[in-house]
Amino acid sequence: MAITKEIIDYIAKLARLKLNEGEQDSMAREIGRIIAYFDKLKEVDTSDIDAMEFLSTDENAVENSLRDDIVGKSYDRNKLLHPEEKEGSEYFTVPRVVE
Repeated sequence: MAITKEIIDYIAKLARLKLNEGEQDSMAREIGRIIAYFDKLKEVDTSDIDAMEFLSTDENAVENSLRDDIVGKSYDRNKLLHPEEKEGSEYFTVPRVVE
């Protein structure tokens, strides 16, 4: 897929960026190189490689790198609600903003 100035202009408009002519050319070249790199990666045979759940640089940390899920004390629901709310209310009451 060729990256044209029209595509760069469209992306810049979505991102609300104002790019001059030189920046558009530079951006088109850079994005073109990135897409070409991903096209090369598509050519690599990965059929014999198992999927990974997560990446780690330490080979020994792979086995137990995730912590145990320990249930701890949570905040009291009533203390989190506004003090002016009715006792036992499960919801916040906000002023009406739309008539």
